[in-house]
Amino acid sequence: MNKNKKWFYRTWISGVLLAASCHGLAQQTQAASGDVFTELSDRLHQIDGALPNPTAMSRYSFTSVRGQDVLLATPGFSVGNSLWKVEYQVDGGQWETKAFNSPVAIKNLKPGSTVKVRVMALEEAQFQQAAYQVVLGSYPHMRYELHHEEGFLKIPHGLTDPPFLATQAYTKALLEAWFTDSKAFPLEGGVMRFELEPHQGEKEITKTWISDSAGKISELIEFNRCDGGKYAKNFVHKNHVKGKNTWATLYRVGHYRAFNVLLEDRAEQPYKYDFGHVCKRMLVNWSRS
Repeated sequence: MNKNKKWFYRTWISGVLLAASCHGLAQQTQAASGDVFTELSDRLHQIDGALPNPTAMSRYSFTSVRGQDVLLATPGFSVGNSLWKVEYQVDGGQWETKAFNSPVAIKNLKPGSTVKVRVMALEEAQFQQAAYQVVLGSYPHMRYELHHEEGFLKIPHGLTDPPFLATQAYTKALLEAWFTDSKAFPLEGGVMRFELEPHQGEKEITKTWISDSAGKISELIEFNRCDGGKYAKNFVHKNHVKGKNTWATLYRVGHYRAFNVLLEDRAEQPYKYDFGHVCKRMLVNWSRS
């Protein structure tokens, strides 16, 4: 199991995600066959359930209101090493078995299309209770931005090593993220994992959040101030009131990245951005003009 999958499963059972399990489940509906399905609301759902015995079956239904893509995932599931299986059906068609560990993207849907899922025991499986985890709902697309510290005078591009520091801060930076479905509609229930190493050798900050009903995450990330560092090249800042200031800056370099957690191995490998952890700033020259 690779590193990304390991932290995904640890995150899932940490309590942060379990607190959102089954959130937004709507009323149960009965199909013409007599089978009762739990109708899921228009978002992305994490379902943490259990089969009480080998003859039990859990059923869920999700409507693609806008014809958006649908995600079906089974975190922690392993083909050939599980007591249960998942089958899914699109618009009343044939039932298909989710035969792989990786998530499934269900595409080319029409507005109002319905994806139904059922969880059941494998043939000849014997147990008193079998826990399962299922993700079902709109396919999540994520973008995010880590802002410079508010009011901070950043070091211009090209004066540091590396020459571009995507974000610069002393002790805090605002993180904003946006989740949408494949139709660019705000998506509730998207899960983001954020990792920040303020500078090399400093303890990494790792946080996980779930997008709200507006598809948004907004969090202030705080960290310790640094000591020492290396000098950036001096730069001049012109101010119409205070004149022209020349600044020297000591800084250290760190990194940050973010993961679209529920896509598991379907997600693109996240890009690692360079972070400028500013330790000290000194005014070395001032002039009125």
